[in-house]
Amino acid sequence: MPKYFMPTTLLSGKNCVKRHSRHLIHGKKCMIITGKHSAVVSGALADVTDVLKENNVEYELYDKITRESGISEIYALGQRMKTDGTEYIIGIGGGSTLDAAKAAAVYAANDIEPMRIYDEVYKNKPLKVVCVPTTAGTGSDTTQYVMLTLDDIHNKRSFSSPDCFPYATFLDSRYTRTLPLEVTRNTAIDALCHAVESYLNNQSSAFSDIVALEAIRLIGSCTDALVSGEFTEEDREKLLVAASAGGMAVAHTGLNVVHAMGHQLTCDKDIPHGRANGALLVEFIAWMAKQDIMRAVDVMSAFGSDLSSLKKFINAVIPTTEEITEDDIDKWLEKSIASTVTENCPGEFTKEDERFIYYNALINKRRKYTEW
Repeated sequence: MPKYFMPTTLLSGKNCVKRHSRHLIHGKKCMIITGKHSAVVSGALADVTDVLKENNVEYELYDKITRESGISEIYALGQRMKTDGTEYIIGIGGGSTLDAAKAAAVYAANDIEPMRIYDEVYKNKPLKVVCVPTTAGTGSDTTQYVMLTLDDIHNKRSFSSPDCFPYATFLDSRYTRTLPLEVTRNTAIDALCHAVESYLNNQSSAFSDIVALEAIRLIGSCTDALVSGEFTEEDREKLLVAASAGGMAVAHTGLNVVHAMGHQLTCDKDIPHGRANGALLVEFIAWMAKQDIMRAVDVMSAFGSDLSSLKKFINAVIPTTEEITEDDIDKWLEKSIASTVTENCPGEFTKEDERFIYYNALINKRRKYTEW
């Protein structure tokens, strides 16, 4: 039976951290988890610490999170919070930082070994986590999913638990102004993939469709800005809302095959996450059109009259410049698609379908979308 569960309180708009400060206060001592750069240059860290000081909340700053921060680092941080008496966590940054905050919250509240976090059921509820995203793409601020890097294999593995939804999220587009253009584009396309993979999904419902389609529409209305690299405040606001909406949709449907396939490009070719997924998106929609033409058209209508318009847009904002061979594809086919992902795919998704998408997206540069 279709259901919708999204317990995260969303606060949005200019200066929302200070305007809704009570949602930032959940005890007398907190840990701020962030990286070295974006929280500072965006102004988000200053806004948060101002509120904490005004409310006499003691805080500790952990600003060492990077994209490569591993599970052992996050586990150690959780143990440290146990002994320090930390009552709640504020995560400021992109997906890696917000995921680190959500995982550390589990470790801080439970006596478990590092890998037992993947049990996804915990004796004690994690500490409350407040998210302040500084990118518009991850969706981690509105989902129960957490992605961690495993130290021994330097690869990422995700887990999910209803207890890992953030308690509150502050969406202030001012914090995304200082993002490099490449990051802005990559994260926007990642958010688009979240929304499309949710909408073209066996697990979709009327409830998830509403937020997925709105995310697609919002990103579609920002195509000129994403191509030109010149953003108004309204553009930034739309992209940030779309990213969180995409997360809300995926929280209820799960992802589809695009992310599973794109992960291979990131691991093997070091292609940034959003660009890797975006490179495959148009071919996935073309495949989906054979299963449900009307839902595929719903997606395309936000970007023009046909798939060629969407492909032109994707090529303009995240061009795939890496040399990809059929040998690469053969290697990826051995491990890219898990059954849990293909179950979300309407119709029967085979290894030949997977090969077809990889090949046409990355090698067949003359591919035309006149026939599906």
